[in-house]
Amino acid sequence: MSIPEIIIPVLFILALIYLNLEYSLLIPSRKGLPVLMYHNVTSGPCNGLNIPVEKLELQFMYLKEKGYRSLSLKQVSELMNNGGRLPKKSLVLTFDDAFVSIENLLLPLLERHDLCATVFVPVAFIGKSNLWDEGGIPLMTAGSLQKISRNPHIEISLHSFLHRSYNEMDLSDMREDLQNCRQTLEFYKIPFFSALAYPYGGYPRKDLKFKKEMFDMFREWGLEFAFRIGNRINPFPLRDRFEVQRIDIKGTDSFFIFKTKLKKGRAKVFA
Repeated sequence: MSIPEIIIPVLFILALIYLNLEYSLLIPSRKGLPVLMYHNVTSGPCNGLNIPVEKLELQFMYLKEKGYRSLSLKQVSELMNNGGRLPKKSLVLTFDDAFVSIENLLLPLLERHDLCATVFVPVAFIGKSNLWDEGGIPLMTAGSLQKISRNPHIEISLHSFLHRSYNEMDLSDMREDLQNCRQTLEFYKIPFFSALAYPYGGYPRKDLKFKKEMFDMFREWGLEFAFRIGNRINPFPLRDRFEVQRIDIKGTDSFFIFKTKLKKGRAKVFA
Protein backbone atom coordinates (compact mmCIF):
# COMPACT_ATOMS: atom_id res chain seq x y z
CA MET A 1 0.00 0.00 0.00
CA SER A 2 1.37 3.41 -0.97
CA ILE A 3 1.78 6.29 1.48
CA PRO A 4 -1.22 8.26 0.08
CA GLU A 5 -3.40 5.16 0.45
CA ILE A 6 -2.36 4.90 4.11
CA ILE A 7 -2.77 8.62 4.85
CA ILE A 8 -6.38 8.87 3.64
CA PRO A 9 -7.90 6.33 6.10
CA VAL A 10 -5.72 7.71 8.91
CA LEU A 11 -7.01 11.23 8.26
CA PHE A 12 -10.57 9.89 8.12
CA ILE A 13 -10.16 8.20 11.52
CA LEU A 14 -8.59 11.33 13.01
CA ALA A 15 -11.48 13.41 11.67
CA LEU A 16 -13.99 11.04 13.28
CA ILE A 17 -12.13 11.23 16.59
CA TYR A 18 -12.13 15.03 16.44
CA LEU A 19 -15.83 15.26 15.59
CA ASN A 20 -16.69 12.86 18.40
CA LEU A 21 -14.63 14.78 20.97
CA GLU A 22 -15.86 18.19 19.83
CA TYR A 23 -19.50 17.42 19.01
CA SER A 24 -20.26 14.00 20.61
CA LEU A 25 -20.92 12.79 17.07
CA LEU A 26 -20.89 9.07 17.91
CA ILE A 27 -22.54 9.42 21.32
CA PRO A 28 -26.20 8.31 21.14
CA SER A 29 -29.03 10.56 22.28
CA ARG A 30 -29.95 10.21 25.96
CA LYS A 31 -33.36 9.40 27.39
CA GLY A 32 -34.71 11.25 30.38
CA LEU A 33 -35.44 14.84 31.40
CA PRO A 34 -33.27 17.62 29.97
CA VAL A 35 -33.24 20.79 32.07
CA LEU A 36 -31.95 23.72 30.01
CA MET A 37 -30.24 26.61 31.77
CA TYR A 38 -30.31 30.16 30.39
CA HIS A 39 -29.59 33.57 31.90
CA ASN A 40 -30.32 36.86 30.17
CA VAL A 41 -32.21 37.41 26.93
CA THR A 42 -30.95 40.34 24.89
CA SER A 43 -31.77 42.37 21.81
CA GLY A 44 -28.09 43.32 21.59
CA PRO A 45 -24.78 41.44 21.26
CA CYS A 46 -24.52 37.93 22.64
CA ASN A 47 -22.00 36.26 24.93
CA GLY A 48 -22.05 33.19 27.15
CA LEU A 49 -24.74 34.53 29.51
CA ASN A 50 -26.67 36.70 27.05
CA ILE A 51 -28.69 35.01 24.32
CA PRO A 52 -30.16 37.08 21.47
CA VAL A 53 -33.94 37.00 21.38
CA GLU A 54 -33.86 35.93 17.72
CA LYS A 55 -31.66 32.93 18.51
CA LEU A 56 -33.87 31.96 21.44
CA GLU A 57 -36.97 32.11 19.27
CA LEU A 58 -35.30 29.86 16.71
CA GLN A 59 -34.64 27.34 19.50
CA PHE A 60 -38.23 27.55 20.73
CA MET A 61 -39.54 27.07 17.20
CA TYR A 62 -37.41 23.94 16.90
CA LEU A 63 -38.76 22.59 20.21
CA LYS A 64 -42.36 23.00 19.06
CA GLU A 65 -41.65 21.66 15.58
CA LYS A 66 -40.09 18.51 17.02
CA GLY A 67 -42.90 17.95 19.53
CA TYR A 68 -41.11 18.86 22.76
CA ARG A 69 -43.22 19.72 25.79
CA SER A 70 -41.98 22.06 28.54
CA LEU A 71 -42.90 21.16 32.11
CA SER A 72 -43.04 23.33 35.19
CA LEU A 73 -41.24 22.08 38.30
CA LYS A 74 -44.65 21.69 39.90
CA GLN A 75 -45.61 19.27 37.13
CA VAL A 76 -42.32 17.36 37.52
CA SER A 77 -42.95 17.10 41.26
CA GLU A 78 -46.47 15.77 40.69
CA LEU A 79 -45.12 13.12 38.30
CA MET A 80 -42.49 12.10 40.85
CA ASN A 81 -44.90 12.00 43.78
CA ASN A 82 -47.61 10.10 41.90
CA GLY A 83 -45.33 7.65 40.14
CA GLY A 84 -46.33 9.03 36.76
CA ARG A 85 -44.45 8.37 33.54
CA LEU A 86 -42.54 11.19 31.95
CA PRO A 87 -44.28 12.22 28.71
CA LYS A 88 -42.11 11.77 25.64
CA LYS A 89 -39.92 14.71 24.70
CA SER A 90 -40.45 16.50 28.00
CA LEU A 91 -37.99 19.14 29.12
CA VAL A 92 -37.68 21.97 31.65
CA LEU A 93 -36.66 25.50 30.66
CA THR A 94 -34.94 27.53 33.39
CA PHE A 95 -33.70 31.13 33.46
CA ASP A 96 -31.43 32.37 36.24
CA ASP A 97 -31.34 35.81 37.86
CA ALA A 98 -34.77 37.27 36.95
CA PHE A 99 -33.50 40.00 34.66
CA VAL A 100 -36.04 42.45 33.23
CA SER A 101 -35.70 40.67 29.88
CA ILE A 102 -37.78 37.83 31.35
CA GLU A 103 -40.85 40.03 31.23
CA ASN A 104 -39.95 42.11 28.19
CA LEU A 105 -38.44 39.53 25.83
CA LEU A 106 -38.85 35.99 27.16
CA LEU A 107 -42.51 36.00 28.19
CA PRO A 108 -43.84 37.00 24.73
CA LEU A 109 -41.85 34.10 23.22
CA LEU A 110 -43.20 31.64 25.77
CA GLU A 111 -46.75 32.76 25.08
CA ARG A 112 -46.28 32.67 21.31
CA HIS A 113 -44.86 29.13 21.34
CA ASP A 114 -46.96 27.82 24.25
CA LEU A 115 -43.98 26.97 26.48
CA CYS A 116 -43.38 27.49 30.17
CA ALA A 117 -40.19 28.37 32.05
CA THR A 118 -38.98 28.48 35.64
CA VAL A 119 -37.27 31.71 36.71
CA PHE A 120 -34.76 31.44 39.58
CA VAL A 121 -34.67 34.69 41.56
CA PRO A 122 -31.73 35.96 43.69
CA VAL A 123 -34.20 37.46 46.11
CA ALA A 124 -32.12 40.21 47.77
CA PHE A 125 -31.55 41.80 44.36
CA ILE A 126 -35.19 42.22 43.35
CA GLY A 127 -35.51 45.64 41.72
CA LYS A 128 -31.72 46.12 41.70
CA SER A 129 -29.07 44.81 39.30
CA ASN A 130 -26.61 41.90 39.15
CA LEU A 131 -24.36 43.44 41.81
CA TRP A 132 -22.90 40.04 42.73
CA ASP A 133 -20.69 40.22 39.64
CA GLU A 134 -20.56 44.04 39.48
CA GLY A 135 -22.83 44.03 36.47
CA GLY A 136 -25.36 46.62 35.46
CA ILE A 137 -28.20 44.47 34.13
CA PRO A 138 -31.45 45.36 35.95
CA LEU A 139 -33.56 42.70 37.65
CA MET A 140 -37.34 42.72 37.76
CA THR A 141 -39.12 44.61 40.48
CA ALA A 142 -41.43 42.97 43.01
CA GLY A 143 -44.39 44.28 41.04
CA SER A 144 -43.15 42.70 37.83
CA LEU A 145 -42.53 39.38 39.59
CA GLN A 146 -46.04 39.50 41.06
CA LYS A 147 -47.46 40.13 37.60
CA ILE A 148 -45.59 37.41 35.71
CA SER A 149 -46.10 34.85 38.48
CA ARG A 150 -49.82 34.93 37.61
CA ASN A 151 -49.01 33.98 34.01
CA PRO A 152 -49.29 30.21 33.35
CA HIS A 153 -46.11 30.34 31.25
CA ILE A 154 -43.89 31.41 34.18
CA GLU A 155 -42.98 29.76 37.47
CA ILE A 156 -40.90 31.51 40.16
CA SER A 157 -38.28 29.64 42.23
CA LEU A 158 -35.19 30.46 44.31
CA HIS A 159 -31.64 31.36 43.33
CA SER A 160 -30.61 32.00 46.94
CA PHE A 161 -30.94 35.31 48.76
CA LEU A 162 -27.56 36.97 48.14
CA HIS A 163 -26.41 34.92 45.12
CA ARG A 164 -23.78 33.34 47.36
CA SER A 165 -22.35 29.90 46.63
CA TYR A 166 -23.71 27.14 48.85
CA ASN A 167 -20.19 25.72 48.83
CA GLU A 168 -19.20 28.61 51.13
CA MET A 169 -21.99 28.22 53.71
CA ASP A 170 -22.59 26.15 56.79
CA LEU A 171 -26.03 24.70 57.57
CA SER A 172 -27.03 27.71 59.62
CA ASP A 173 -26.15 30.05 56.75
CA MET A 174 -28.14 27.92 54.30
CA ARG A 175 -31.18 27.79 56.54
CA GLU A 176 -31.05 31.57 57.01
CA ASP A 177 -30.62 32.06 53.25
CA LEU A 178 -33.71 30.02 52.44
CA GLN A 179 -35.72 31.64 55.21
CA ASN A 180 -34.82 35.12 53.97
CA CYS A 181 -35.99 34.09 50.50
CA ARG A 182 -39.29 32.78 51.79
CA GLN A 183 -40.01 35.77 54.06
CA THR A 184 -39.18 38.31 51.36
CA LEU A 185 -41.27 36.65 48.63
CA GLU A 186 -44.18 36.20 51.04
CA PHE A 187 -43.87 39.86 52.07
CA TYR A 188 -44.19 40.91 48.43
CA LYS A 189 -46.94 38.32 47.86
CA ILE A 190 -44.95 36.63 45.10
CA PRO A 191 -45.99 32.95 44.82
CA PHE A 192 -43.09 30.57 44.25
CA PHE A 193 -42.31 26.90 43.90
CA SER A 194 -39.91 25.58 46.54
CA ALA A 195 -36.87 24.75 44.44
CA LEU A 196 -33.33 26.12 44.45
CA ALA A 197 -30.77 26.66 41.70
CA TYR A 198 -27.36 26.69 43.40
CA PRO A 199 -25.60 29.97 42.55
CA TYR A 200 -22.56 29.21 40.38
CA GLY A 201 -23.64 25.56 40.57
CA GLY A 202 -21.74 25.38 43.87
CA TYR A 203 -22.60 23.04 46.73
CA PRO A 204 -20.61 20.60 48.94
CA ARG A 205 -20.42 17.70 46.50
CA LYS A 206 -17.42 15.89 47.97
CA ASP A 207 -18.16 16.17 51.69
CA LEU A 208 -20.69 13.35 51.81
CA LYS A 209 -21.55 13.74 55.50
CA PHE A 210 -22.16 17.46 55.20
CA LYS A 211 -24.06 17.01 51.95
CA LYS A 212 -26.41 14.52 53.62
CA GLU A 213 -27.01 16.98 56.47
CA MET A 214 -27.75 19.69 53.92
CA PHE A 215 -30.20 17.49 52.04
CA ASP A 216 -31.92 16.57 55.31
CA MET A 217 -32.28 20.27 56.08
CA PHE A 218 -33.71 20.87 52.60
CA ARG A 219 -36.38 18.21 53.18
CA GLU A 220 -37.18 19.64 56.61
CA TRP A 221 -37.48 23.12 55.09
CA GLY A 222 -39.81 21.84 52.38
CA LEU A 223 -37.54 22.20 49.35
CA GLU A 224 -38.67 20.02 46.44
CA PHE A 225 -35.62 20.21 44.15
CA ALA A 226 -32.15 21.73 43.95
CA PHE A 227 -30.29 22.20 40.68
CA ARG A 228 -26.59 22.00 39.85
CA ILE A 229 -25.06 22.31 36.38
CA GLY A 230 -23.45 19.05 35.21
CA ASN A 231 -24.54 19.12 31.54
CA ARG A 232 -26.26 15.75 31.64
CA ILE A 233 -29.79 14.60 30.82
CA ASN A 234 -31.43 13.38 34.04
CA PRO A 235 -32.74 9.81 34.21
CA PHE A 236 -36.39 9.80 35.26
CA PRO A 237 -37.58 9.32 37.96
CA LEU A 238 -34.91 11.68 39.26
CA ARG A 239 -32.28 9.84 41.28
CA ASP A 240 -31.69 12.69 43.70
CA ARG A 241 -33.98 15.67 43.93
CA PHE A 242 -31.19 17.91 45.22
CA GLU A 243 -28.62 17.20 42.53
CA VAL A 244 -30.69 17.67 39.40
CA GLN A 245 -28.39 18.47 36.49
CA ARG A 246 -28.91 21.34 34.09
CA ILE A 247 -27.55 21.86 30.60
CA ASP A 248 -25.83 25.20 30.08
CA ILE A 249 -27.17 26.84 26.91
CA LYS A 250 -24.82 29.69 26.02
CA GLY A 251 -25.70 32.71 23.94
CA THR A 252 -22.73 31.90 21.71
CA ASP A 253 -23.88 28.32 20.98
CA SER A 254 -24.60 27.59 17.34
CA PHE A 255 -27.94 26.06 16.43
CA PHE A 256 -26.16 22.73 15.83
CA ILE A 257 -24.59 22.87 19.32
CA PHE A 258 -28.01 23.65 20.84
CA LYS A 259 -29.57 20.61 19.17
CA THR A 260 -26.65 18.43 20.28
CA LYS A 261 -26.94 19.58 23.90
CA LEU A 262 -30.71 19.07 23.85
CA LYS A 263 -30.35 15.44 22.77
CA LYS A 264 -27.11 14.46 24.51
CA GLY A 265 -26.61 16.89 27.38
CA ARG A 266 -23.33 18.27 26.09
CA ALA A 267 -21.56 18.92 22.83
CA LYS A 268 -17.96 18.13 23.77
CA VAL A 269 -17.31 14.71 25.27
CA PHE A 270 -15.06 16.08 28.01
CA ALA A 271 -16.80 19.42 28.57
